[in-house]
Amino acid sequence: MDLFWPEVPVKMSEWTHMQGGRDYSMNSALVMAKTMVEDLTILNVTSWQHWIACSEVDYCDGLIYINLEDKTFETTKRYYATGNISKYVPFGSVRVQAVSDDPDVDALAFVCDGKVIIIAVNYSGQNKPVNITGVPEATFAAVTDDDSDLTEKTCGGNIWLTPRSVTTFICEE
Repeated sequence: MDLFWPEVPVKMSEWTHMQGGRDYSMNSALVMAKTMVEDLTILNVTSWQHWIACSEVDYCDGLIYINLEDKTFETTKRYYATGNISKYVPFGSVRVQAVSDDPDVDALAFVCDGKVIIIAVNYSGQNKPVNITGVPEATFAAVTDDDSDLTEKTCGGNIWLTPRSVTTFICEE
């Protein structure tokens, strides 16, 4: 009996970190990014949803924490790391293989409308060089790290990943 149906798309839903305490840091953003990369590359999921986007409780799984008493909200690094994928990978993009030769770096790549979109996750505390082969030079990057919240910048020449970061590169064909 064959229990595998390759023609059936897999959609990831209701992911949650399930760890106590609010976490605004890159620690939980990197846990979430690793989960997203694994789901997209190993399970080949066709969509990915976050179960708790807005949270008023003390668990480290909200993208945005809301404070009911004073009616304020606070964004987390998970919010911005999610944006590294959701903002720059348009609907209709096709995931293509991306391989990192560095065990501290995971990579995702998509093609859409003549562009190659690469998302690189650097889990280490060190700057890491980016060697992109087989695609045009990156012209744009968006960085989420300890000091940046989806900060956009232009690229040229040597490209580096900052420590503990999620970086999106756009390469024009």
